[in-house]
Order: sequence, then structure tokens, then C-alpha cells
Amino acid sequence: MKKNKIPYLILMIVHLGLFVVTIIKKKDKKPLLLYYSGIGMAYVFEYVVLNIFRGYRYYPKVLKRNRLDSVFGAIVSQALIVLVSAIFITFFQLGWGWKIFFTLLYSGIEQLFIHLKVFKNRWWKTIYTLISLPFYFWLVSKWSIYLDQKPKKWIGYLTLFFTFWVNYLNINFVLVAFLKRIIFKKGWSLRKYYVNFIIAPTYGFIQSIIGVIVTLKNKKLIGLGLLHLVDQLFYRLKLIKMKKWSVYCFLPIHIVLLLVGSIFKQQMLHLMSESECSQRETKKIQSPI
Repeated sequence: MKKNKIPYLILMIVHLGLFVVTIIKKKDKKPLLLYYSGIGMAYVFEYVVLNIFRGYRYYPKVLKRNRLDSVFGAIVSQALIVLVSAIFITFFQLGWGWKIFFTLLYSGIEQLFIHLKVFKNRWWKTIYTLISLPFYFWLVSKWSIYLDQKPKKWIGYLTLFFTFWVNYLNINFVLVAFLKRIIFKKGWSLRKYYVNFIIAPTYGFIQSIIGVIVTLKNKKLIGLGLLHLVDQLFYRLKLIKMKKWSVYCFLPIHIVLLLVGSIFKQQMLHLMSESECSQRETKKIQSPI
């Protein structure tokens, strides 16, 4: 095992354990709702700071391509390590003292990773981490409160959007980095992976908007057609390059995510309007697709 992997592996094991403890302690499905919300917010941050402006770089040495390897490190950092801590703080109702503790801890880990040469800051500085992490912990805690309240139905819509968007981005990463089946591109470019991680979130954004609307309207068959239409559009515009893959192979992915969206919608009915809830009750007999 390459030495770069060891620090990331240790953090992954610790935080997976922390997440399991949180799930066990909370018998409802809310941790998963908060997980997708939190990771969605983190991915927005990473899209700007890492994907577009390349503020820092990860070196876990898991993937051969440097760009893919860095994005993998970002996923581990944002989707597991920092987010799990935010959820842990929220569900155990830990105060600002613990938020500051975790902020100092991760800032120290960042400096350690720089020293070990498994992470490198470009224009990003550790002081920015010290400033941004308490805000992120507060935002996740606030989001958790909103998920318990009925009047904030826009929180339900945005949580549903993040559920679609995060899954589309994660699936894209697997297809690009591990299965090597597709890549989003524009013309010929030496920085093809940089371009992929600019276009892919945009593709996911469009598909997620469609997914949310058709899930709320319970029009999944129409939604599946619209999602496939977007796939065809990206293909015709040569924004997707495929290898042993077809544009029709996206259909099972869309079907699964529409079903996942329906499940998550049921967990958030208290955030939807009364009219939407009544429509949901009258359409229980309809086909899931």
C-alpha cells in the first residue's frame, strides 16, 4: 500500500464508525436526509473552489490520473470526513465548543497532510478553513432544524434536489474514474478531466431539476422521457464521449434515482404543502414508474 493512502484510510475508518454510531442512535431516516443536504452544500463549495478555481489538490494516490485522484480525495474529505462530523455534532446537539474543537482538529489535519505531502494548498489557505468550517457546521445544524419544521417547504424541495444532484455526480465519477465508460467534454482538450468536472455538475443540475419536478408532480414516466431527451441533447452536441456505453444505458440510472427520489419525498411529506400531500394520498395506487 502506498503511504499516501494510509492517512486517508485512517480517517475513513474513524468517520465511517462515527456515522454508523449516529445512524444506530437515530432510529428514523433523518440522518440520510441531512447527509444528502450536507454533501450537496459541500459539493457546491467544491465545484467552485476545487473544480473551477483549483484552490488545492489532494494526493491519496488511489487513481493514476492526477485530476481524478484529487477529486477522489475531495469526495472522501467532503462527503465523509467533514460531513460526518457535522452530522455527529448536530444529532448529539453539541454546542459551539465542539464546533470550534472540530474546526481546530481539521485545520491541524490539513497542516499535517501538507507536511506529509498528501495535500497541497494553491491559493487556498488554512485560515480559510478556520473561517469556513464553523459556518458549515452551523449551516448543517440549522438545516436539521428546518427538516423538522412544516412551514419551510423549500427546504424539502432543496433537499430533494441535493439527493438527485449528489447521486448524479457520484455516478458520473464512478463511470469516469473507475469504469471509464463516459466523459463529459467540449471539443479537444488536454485537460479533459478538468472539463469533465465542469460540465458534469451542470448536466446533473439539469437532470436534478427535472427529477424534482416530476417527483413532486408524480409524473415519473414523463420525467423519464425528459431525462432521456437531455441525454440525447448532450450526446448530439458532442458533450459526452462514450466508450462501450450507449446513451440508453443512462435509463436504468434515471429509473433508480426517480425511485430513490420518491422514497425521500415520502420522508419529507411534512415539508410539502397540504395540497401536495392530498395529491400524494389520492395517487397511492399509481405505478411507481
